Amino acid sequence: MKSQNPLNDTLQWRQEFGVDTIMEDFDFKELNEVRKYYPQGYHGVDKEGRPIYFERLGKVNVDRLLKVTTLARYVKYLVQEFEKTLVIRYPACSVATNRHIDSSTTILDVEGVGLKSFTRPAQEVLMHLRKIYADNDSKTRGRMFIINASPSFKLLWNAIKPFIDPDIASKIQVIGNKYLSKLLEMIDESELPDFLGGSCNCMYEGGCMRSDKGPWKDTYIAELGSETEEVTLCSANSD
Repeated sequence: MKSQNPLNDTLQWRQEFGVDTIMEDFDFKELNEVRKYYPQGYHGVDKEGRPIYFERLGKVNVDRLLKVTTLARYVKYLVQEFEKTLVIRYPACSVATNRHIDSSTTILDVEGVGLKSFTRPAQEVLMHLRKIYADNDSKTRGRMFIINASPSFKLLWNAIKPFIDPDIASKIQVIGNKYLSKLLEMIDESELPDFLGGSCNCMYEGGCMRSDKGPWKDTYIAELGSETEEVTLCSANSD
């Protein structure tokens, strides 16, 4: 069910997590260890210039994840990443494509994910992540592709889909292991990680899930994007 006062909910959420200063104040020192047990991150852009966010859910080990960080710190890290996307990645992509970019493409690789994967700790993590995604990222999240979905996962998806906001559910496609042609329709091969059939491996950055590849890594583009974001914020505040 949608909130009757989404603006107040957003303001409360931003205050709760200290979002306005989270990029400067929060140091997620355990990130490299965390990514061993929850491979995820931004990598590249799609053919329309939107940043691509990947999660390899089949590689997640929640028990080990919670030994190198806490659930609260991991959720705060995700909030920090969302804020970086809003104030750094989207403006940089807008500069790079010379048009306004305010949404992303998400690819969730669920190879190996089935009913047995949803242990109690995993359920707790997913509940917190669902709240973050649903309450604060639904407007900026564009298309989502869930790939490598097994028959049991598809059954699970059909069971939970009625409980997902229809606006969000309409953007999600669930695909089996014949996903490559669909991904290549929207993503150049050079932007797609090799573990999904693309040609990129980010060898010198520790792999695609660690590289944060994108126009936001170009200092000149990032600075122009930052200036554009400041102008936008000033205009909004003066209205």
